[in-house]
Amino acid sequence: MHTYPTNSPEAVSRILALSMIVDGHLSPSEVKAMHRAEFLQQAKVDDDTFDRTLRELCEDLLDGAANRRAGMVEIDPALLDALLLDIRDPLLQICLWKTMVDIVQADGHLDSREMTLVRRAARSWFGQDRADDSFATAALTS
Repeated sequence: MHTYPTNSPEAVSRILALSMIVDGHLSPSEVKAMHRAEFLQQAKVDDDTFDRTLRELCEDLLDGAANRRAGMVEIDPALLDALLLDIRDPLLQICLWKTMVDIVQADGHLDSREMTLVRRAARSWFGQDRADDSFATAALTS
């Protein structure tokens, strides 16, 4: 797995990309939801950085896949936690989490893998013991 500096545009891009592909496909509505995020410019996430990071994430996930031929890629929970820990700035975490919620809701279908990612981010960043409650609240207020 590629390593990126903490709070870097690449670390942010990787979490955004993961939010889009965790359900197994990349939806145009999810890409649009990401581009509406106002904090991207402050986080220095531009199209080139995002595209490169998305490609590197897909390559890393495929390289680490136990059974590539089955078309399924599993992300180890410890790896996911490590990727989330690359975002340490509290304001960045809040902005990124809100954008993750916007992305996973954008296609009108909330997949269990998307919910797991958003819940895990809430636990990691906000110390939520019952992160599913925080997701339900965000979903209702978005």
